[in-house]
Amino acid sequence: MDAPVKIREATPADFDEIARLTLAAYRALSVWVGDDYAAELADVAGRAESGATVLVAEDGDGRLVGSVTLVLPPSPFFEWISGVDGDCGFRMLAVDPEAQGRGIGPALVDECLRRSRAAGRARMLIGSTPWMTTAHRIYQRVGFVRRPDLDQQWGPITGWDFVLDLTADAESGGSLPE
Repeated sequence: MDAPVKIREATPADFDEIARLTLAAYRALSVWVGDDYAAELADVAGRAESGATVLVAEDGDGRLVGSVTLVLPPSPFFEWISGVDGDCGFRMLAVDPEAQGRGIGPALVDECLRRSRAAGRARMLIGSTPWMTTAHRIYQRVGFVRRPDLDQQWGPITGWDFVLDLTADAESGGSLPE
């Protein structure tokens, strides 16, 4: 990471910038983002109002460079949760394309893991798509395991699911290696 980032909870004053950087990050994948999903990605207030926790990464100049939405049930925002007590997840991990490659995504994932363990969660589930290969590398470095048996169909897109046992990983710290 070039310079440390500060991870904090988003405030309503951040929502427009989070929407901008999330859309930019998803569109940089060179994958079509339809109008309905673009609206969902941009609806930061809706995520926050659902009971999910929207986190941001702020660089040393105070600029927002990344965001993720942590979902600790009972938030209805985690629609693919298995229903098993102790599950949690995160969605919409996004790093501004101009800031990618600086360790911001891993820092946001680490904060999700830290908060989930502190909340007593046992297992984290995350959904992805086949083309989000950079995210897959982050998840696998932490210990997430791809679970094709949990995959879902989102219209024409097959959503890939990854799972991490937070209790087994807690002894090792569960963060990304430096």
